[in-house]
Amino acid sequence: MSTLNQRWAATIIGTLASRGVKHFVVAPGSRSTPLALAVADRSDVKCWSVIDERAAAFFALGLAKSTNSPAAIICTSGSAGAHFLPAVMEAKEGATPLVILTADRPWELHGFGAPQTIAQVGMFGRYVLGAEAFPTPDEDALAHVPAVIAKLLALGRGPVHLNAPFREPLASPDGSAGPVINPIATRHVTSQRIADLRDVKAAIALAKRGVIVCGPRERDDDFGAFIHKLSAQTNFPVLAEASSNARFGFEGTIALTDALLRNPRFNEMMKPDVVLRFGGGLTPKIPQQWLDASNATQFHFTDDGFQFDPLHRATALLPFTKELTGDNARPEQREYFGYWQRAQEQALTTLAKNEAFTEPFIAREFIASCPADTQVFFSSSMPIRDVDAFATSAQKLRVFVNRGVNGIDGITSTALGVAAGTGKPTALLIGDVALLHDLHAWLIARKHAIKLTVVVVNNDGGGIFYFLPVAERTPHFETLFGTPHGADFTHVAALAGAKLHRPEDMNSFRDAMKTSLTGGLHLIEVRTDRRTNVDAHRVLFARLSEALS
Repeated sequence: MSTLNQRWAATIIGTLASRGVKHFVVAPGSRSTPLALAVADRSDVKCWSVIDERAAAFFALGLAKSTNSPAAIICTSGSAGAHFLPAVMEAKEGATPLVILTADRPWELHGFGAPQTIAQVGMFGRYVLGAEAFPTPDEDALAHVPAVIAKLLALGRGPVHLNAPFREPLASPDGSAGPVINPIATRHVTSQRIADLRDVKAAIALAKRGVIVCGPRERDDDFGAFIHKLSAQTNFPVLAEASSNARFGFEGTIALTDALLRNPRFNEMMKPDVVLRFGGGLTPKIPQQWLDASNATQFHFTDDGFQFDPLHRATALLPFTKELTGDNARPEQREYFGYWQRAQEQALTTLAKNEAFTEPFIAREFIASCPADTQVFFSSSMPIRDVDAFATSAQKLRVFVNRGVNGIDGITSTALGVAAGTGKPTALLIGDVALLHDLHAWLIARKHAIKLTVVVVNNDGGGIFYFLPVAERTPHFETLFGTPHGADFTHVAALAGAKLHRPEDMNSFRDAMKTSLTGGLHLIEVRTDRRTNVDAHRVLFARLSEALS
């Protein structure tokens, strides 16, 4: 039985490797022994050992993001797989390819009190594209394993679940697996593009106030170059979120959309009549509200059918294609583009005059300090909002975020996976609560000697909640929402052997960024006051709005 277990597991891992899975993150456990040994025995894949299942899943998520290919996570039976769920949710909503391998106990042990035994089949519910429950290893069924896996991986981009039970003994004494079934070659048939682009092109030709709106999008497929070529053809301005991979390094991008649209008159006069929408759901509320109130003809180009249209304003939903082109020479459209450009120039001039060592400018300088080709990761909550509202860069940067479900859990682990997946210089901007939420990530960094620059904005608690009405409505705000922690980040740096920097002004922050991005593991702690942070944002937005008058 032990030899059959290992042949079965080796066939599973071999099939996945043949279909592009090159990174396997393994959490320790007994029941998953055949799978773990099958990974460790291969020289053509990378085996990452992570002791915590939750961090392991987010680390695998980052590997999949940066390599643009599926990564796999392996765990033992019982509650271990349940710790994968937050990362699986993020992978589902973010269309990130992830293969979940949960080892299980055989069917005869279920329902009789066997330890580490739960109902694992279907445990991820709607958060996986598909799931397969293997039988216990069987000689006659072994030849079907590659076909089952191929069918599952053909479902599209996103997480899939393989549940694999094993009987004892789990591994043979000498570790030999015997002959392995060769993975079969199953062709992945992609759906044909069924949408007709003629209606889109006709709308572009008639547009007087057309815009291209880009939400979060991580795929490394020259998306930004395509978008800006389309802009040049149509005279549609590109309103690109920081996480769209169509902002940094592209001349003419309208980067400060959130700030510009806070001017009521500008907001009203610039409402579009045609919108070409790409990428995921928008991060700031104001641009989305502006689009929803515009009554524009909106074409949403989606990846893998993922739709981001909560109020159902889309005129048509189309699969993403680079076949879209346009030719628009209407004078009204050129004038409209010019308004956007001049407004942004005014806003940038105002920002240059008002630099202060506050959270908006820390986010702005974080981006400005990154050399070309740096990988940058923004945590959810305030970091991504501050970068989106205030940051620009002439350097081409590759951007990553966990905006599928917008959580702050597993951020550092995901960023470590991004860094490990490519080996390129990588920088993370994160809040203190999110960093404390994922402390095990620092053990991953130390164990695998991963190079990463982490900038933590430490305002001692939940700073984003100060922007909400609840901040002024309850005497329990500080206890329930502010949640001061008083943590000393010296100990976090020591946990991983990271170099700790504590800049006290913008010049020393720039120096810390420059030093850290040359290599190694660095933690740059920037201390701010979350109470005054709200006023700093309001004053700055007011000045930017006034500049447009």
